[in-house]
Amino acid sequence: PTEEWLLRVVRRRAALNGAAVAVLAAAAASAVYLVFGPNSEAGPTRAEYFERVASVCSIYGPKLDRIRPPDASGAGDVVAAIRLALPFVKAQERGVKALEAPRELRTKLARWFVLQERRIAMLEKALRAARRQDYLAVGVAYTDFTLSGPETARLGEQIGVPHPPC
Repeated sequence: PTEEWLLRVVRRRAALNGAAVAVLAAAAASAVYLVFGPNSEAGPTRAEYFERVASVCSIYGPKLDRIRPPDASGAGDVVAAIRLALPFVKAQERGVKALEAPRELRTKLARWFVLQERRIAMLEKALRAARRQDYLAVGVAYTDFTLSGPETARLGEQIGVPHPPC
């Protein structure tokens, strides 16, 4: 290897390292934003926040209420109910998640959203299993969804989120 070649390699590695640092810095900034919201100020009061949550709920709650709870013993009923409810559940979660939260609730809300996303993933898993006609997996995913409800509800109750969320 020539000196010129070695110099090009060193410059290329330095550029790649700089790009990697920039990507890591952006990822860290995104994580801070997700946990602490759009700014580091206190944000709305609890009352204001839950008033905004209620406004999101007023959009999706009535739609979800019109969906008949499935008979868990029938995979077809479960799949039909999930297909109807899942778009509303996801939209509702996006709406609530987009709200700026009071600073004192942000850490607990972040944990609550993780639990909510996990439950939504269980419903999506049930739908994927239904497409494969794997009704045992549908039942397992729906049972997991049902069993994970109390933990999510307990944390939501500690935060002040009504159960069900809407």
